[in-house]
Amino acid sequence: MTTGFRLLAPTLVLSAFAFLLFGLDTLKGRARPGVKSAGFWLALLGLGISAAMISSAGQPTPILYGRGMLVSDSLSFILSWIAILTTFLVVILSENDRTFEELPLCAYYGLLLLSATGLILVVSANDFLMIFLSIELVGVPGFILTAYLRSVEKSSEAGMKFFLIGAFSSAMLAYGISILYGITGSTSLASLQNGMPLLMAKAPLTLVALFFVIVSFGFKIALVPFHMWVPDAFEGAPTPVAAFLSVAPKVAGAALALRVFSLTLQSAQLGVINVLAILVVLTMTVANLIGLQQTNVIRLLAYSSIAHMGYLLLGLVAGGPAGISSVYLYGWIYLFMNLGAFTVVICLSNSLQSSDLSAYAGLSKRAPALSALFLLFLISLAGIPPTAGFIAKFYVLSAAYNAGWIWLVLIASANSVIAVGYYFKILHAMYFKAPVSTEAVPITLPIRFVLGVTSFVTLCMGIAPQAGFAMVQKLVATPPAATTTTPVQP
Repeated sequence: MTTGFRLLAPTLVLSAFAFLLFGLDTLKGRARPGVKSAGFWLALLGLGISAAMISSAGQPTPILYGRGMLVSDSLSFILSWIAILTTFLVVILSENDRTFEELPLCAYYGLLLLSATGLILVVSANDFLMIFLSIELVGVPGFILTAYLRSVEKSSEAGMKFFLIGAFSSAMLAYGISILYGITGSTSLASLQNGMPLLMAKAPLTLVALFFVIVSFGFKIALVPFHMWVPDAFEGAPTPVAAFLSVAPKVAGAALALRVFSLTLQSAQLGVINVLAILVVLTMTVANLIGLQQTNVIRLLAYSSIAHMGYLLLGLVAGGPAGISSVYLYGWIYLFMNLGAFTVVICLSNSLQSSDLSAYAGLSKRAPALSALFLLFLISLAGIPPTAGFIAKFYVLSAAYNAGWIWLVLIASANSVIAVGYYFKILHAMYFKAPVSTEAVPITLPIRFVLGVTSFVTLCMGIAPQAGFAMVQKLVATPPAATTTTPVQP
């Protein structure tokens, strides 16, 4: 097997299993337990094989493949693992979810695998055409997954809003790409990097192109003021889909922004970094202030996920090895603490049939273990020690401080304090209000498994973060790049 095909193997496997699941969905009795169970195990098998085929990041230099449109480096390695793990855990969460009762799930699992395929291609893209195609491969299944509950009006409405915003942002991206192509005669990131003198000579037109690209990326990863679709999409979508959308696509989008604006273009010369710094401030501040007003837990977590994209992009603004490594670490930790919080919400939504904050009153008396885990995830999201969230925020703030962004660090720290307010609204309801019912909350085996994995990593990375630091240092030792001296063809 050539190097190119070996590097493409994870996406080829995921695509093959996705279409196998679509074929299974055409069978009669597709909603029967046996067929649904077969789809579940096929999805897990496809993800497992794909994970085994993700190449090691130990090569001394990045490797171009797919005719130069894809690159294998430390950035693609860590983000591919985040995509695979997120999809794996969401598939497990979906198996016994009451939202999907009487619904066929083979097509649902196939759409998740297709979206994971797109995510791997997004973080490996080295060409704007590949970026555009891979973003669409993530987005189109995402629209369908959001509206998967066709009989629920909110789900259909959320899917339509997501689709319209996605189509608009894709058009913006295409327009920005066309301008950059008109200036440089190429869509390759490597050509853009080598063509900086030409881009600088036509700086006004270049800035127009980058404006459209930034707006498109802003919609994809929900930066303020391009975030308006997120709360409605999260509330209307099946909760496992909201959990998926809150992690993998957002972290992958942030990694893509890192590759384009930090590793490829000399953004500081063009002033793009200052624009991104302003977007970071707006994203953190607006999301946290609106989050304080929420009474629906899913909408609250939606605004939380928006704010965390602001913290994550601090690493992009900081730049350099420290900034890159902080993006790696933050993305990895965010996967577990945010997915853990959504897992608790999924469990409670199945039992309480509500995601309103009032339904969480006195929950600590009905489900003390579940409440304790929710406490762990929420204080981790708030960045309070000794949790992994504190380590992630400390690392990204340190990178920004050492890069000279002191004012940005102060605003981010203030926002972390604001965020404590809406996380503790949930804790206050669980621990200091009278319970609305005395009925115990059942916890299924898939929920137990995901809670065990996410809580273990969240706690261990907070108490003993050395393993995470060692992983990040190893990855940064082979830094990502848009150009490479080791091209291969499939």
